Order: sequence, then structure tokens, then C-alpha cells
Amino acid sequence: MGNTIPIRLGLIGAGGISKEHIKAALALPERVVLQAICDVNEQAAAEKAKTYGIREVYRDYKELLASPDVDAVIITVPNFLHAQVSVDSLRAGKHVLCEKPMVTKAEEADAIIRARDESGKQFMVALNNRFRQAAQWLHERIQSGAFGEIYYAKTGWVRRRGIPAWGAWFFDRERSGGGPLIDLGVHMLDVTFWLLGNPNPVAVTGKTYAKFGPRRQGAWPGTAFLPNAVYTVEDFASAFIQLENDATVLLETSWASHIEEERAYVEFLGTEGGVRWEWNVADNRQEVKWFRNEHGVPADVTLHFDDQSERVALLDHFVTSITEKTTPLCTAEQGLMIAKVLEAIYESSDQGRQVRIEW
Repeated sequence: MGNTIPIRLGLIGAGGISKEHIKAALALPERVVLQAICDVNEQAAAEKAKTYGIREVYRDYKELLASPDVDAVIITVPNFLHAQVSVDSLRAGKHVLCEKPMVTKAEEADAIIRARDESGKQFMVALNNRFRQAAQWLHERIQSGAFGEIYYAKTGWVRRRGIPAWGAWFFDRERSGGGPLIDLGVHMLDVTFWLLGNPNPVAVTGKTYAKFGPRRQGAWPGTAFLPNAVYTVEDFASAFIQLENDATVLLETSWASHIEEERAYVEFLGTEGGVRWEWNVADNRQEVKWFRNEHGVPADVTLHFDDQSERVALLDHFVTSITEKTTPLCTAEQGLMIAKVLEAIYESSDQGRQVRIEW
């Protein structure tokens, strides 16, 4: 597969999600090397370096970027830093895999795209749900026309109790960009749009609610809100999105709500069939139900996927985009599309009206 020399990775950010990327890297020992890690909490970075055998430790990410022994970086810092760290990394000559959301403001995306084009380096958003086995199966079937014209989609990721109480920045809209809409909704919008062929969204009507966080309720079991945390984001959001191909998408997402249990799902209605993909978030077990007729008689199909390796597949794809100089699956342009939709949902909720999206 082209160049066999392992890509030397630098991790910018040593928070919780970095562990998932580390595990993926360790599963690809012939393709990547964990070369460096940095965090403003240098102790956290040093502990991960010791645990996983990472060679270099830094407190300042710009010092990591100056290392000649780092080929590519994985960015897992708080949301509001994604854009600047991505631009700095590209300008330093590093390939970039950036955690979602790519940006907290759509206007920030232009600088990333420009830095990518000027540097000639790869940039990819770490949207792992495209790499789930069920998503790949669905994508193949949709591309083959198995469902006919898909004219309606419903998608969501809803939690019963799951406000991330471990960091005050999650609750600050200026730093996080939002609540579950930008945390979980970004995943579901991305995989839904991708499965539909990434048609441009043209109009959005949305509404957000904050019914649990301001009352300091709904935190993850076993966690508690920080004493001085100020809650300025939503904990539930819904939206109706019109696409340029005349299809529509209904979205719901929550950190806390009075429901039976946490669930994530995508549903499509097409002229030749319908499908529901749902997964158990706790253990990644997934079920796909395909609703169709044969000779006028229902001939439904149920499939199960036990998916534990989508982040490994994502990292493997990112490395291939570097070694083979191919366009990565999750591009900055698609990250911009999601950012525009998220901004439109918040604007629609704030102003109480439909918002048009210009392209």
C-alpha cells in the first residue's frame, strides 16, 4: 500500500477522547507510531506517555509542531481551539486528523481549507460513524439504488441522563459551540448527509431547550456538576432540514431527557424500501432493519453488526490518504456543511423562524 514507513503521530490534547485515538493507533503498529503528546496539563500528557509508550511529551502544542519526528497530528483539544490548532498544524507541515466538531463557527472553516490547500497536507475530520460496518453496508445499498429515491430521513442521538459534567467548558457556548447538538447531533447529521450523498441543506427550522442543566440535573451517573460551572448551552434540540434535492431530514438530540434509554439511530424512507439503523451506544451492537416488498408481499430483512473497530478503520483510512495522496472520506468542505447547518439551527431557535442557507 505505497509507503510502508509508519506515520509518526502527535496527539494534541490528552483528555478523555484521546484514549480512543491511542487505542486505534495501538491496533495499527505497522502503520503508525505514537511519537508525541501534549497538553496544558503536562502531568496528564506524561501519564499517558508512560502508559502507552509515547516518546515525546510537551505542554505547548507549538513545541510539538516543531518536532521533525512528527508527521501528522490528532487534535483532541476543546472545541473552540480546533480551528486555530488545525491551521497552525497545517502551516507547520503536519497532516491533521481533527476531532469533531471541526469548527464552532462556520466562518473559521475557510482558514482551515486555505491552510490545507497551501500546505499540500491532508486534513480530515474524525467522524467515526461513517466507518461503522452498518454504515458501510447501508452506503453500498443506497448507492446501488436498493431503496430507490430516498425522500425522507429521521435521525437522532438521545440520552436519558448524560450531560458531560467533567469539564466546565462543555457548558460554555462560547467555548463548546453548543450542547448535544454540536456534541452528538454533529455525528448524526454527518452520517445521514453522507449516506444521502451529501446534498446541500438549503433551509432549517430548529428549536433548542435547556431544561435539565440549569437545574443541575441530568449529569452522567457517578459524576457531578462543577461548583462554579455556568450552564449556557442546550440539553435538547430538534430540527427540520430541507435539502437541495427536495428530501427532508428530521433531527433530535439530547444530553438529558425523560426517555426509556439512550439510543442513536438513522431511518430512511425511499420509493423502493425503507430502513432503520439503530445501535446500542453502550456496547456498539447495531441492528439494521430493511423494509421492502417482493411481488407485493412484505419481505423484510434484519441484520446485526457487532462493531468494535470503527475508530481503527478511520485512522487506517487517514493514514492511507497520506501515503496514497488520496482525498480523505471526511473533508473540510463537509465539515463546513455541518457547521452551517448547526449555526442555522441555533439561529432559527433564537429568532423563531426558518433560516435559509446560502451556497
